Amino acid sequence: MQLFLERLLYFWAAITVIGLLLVVLVWAISTVIYVAFISLFVAIVATAFYHFYWVKKDD
Repeated sequence: MQLFLERLLYFWAAITVIGLLLVVLVWAISTVIYVAFISLFVAIVATAFYHFYWVKKDD
């Protein structure tokens, strides 16, 4: 019985660690994608402002 409980504990710990690693990986990827889309939006707005307003300010 003790051997069974020991193996149960090992399997539970291994599955928990794998699950936590997967959650951290998904969280990291989604955070990177979120930041990338916000950066893209800011870059589009800044480029449009520079192209349509700032360059033609002297004319």
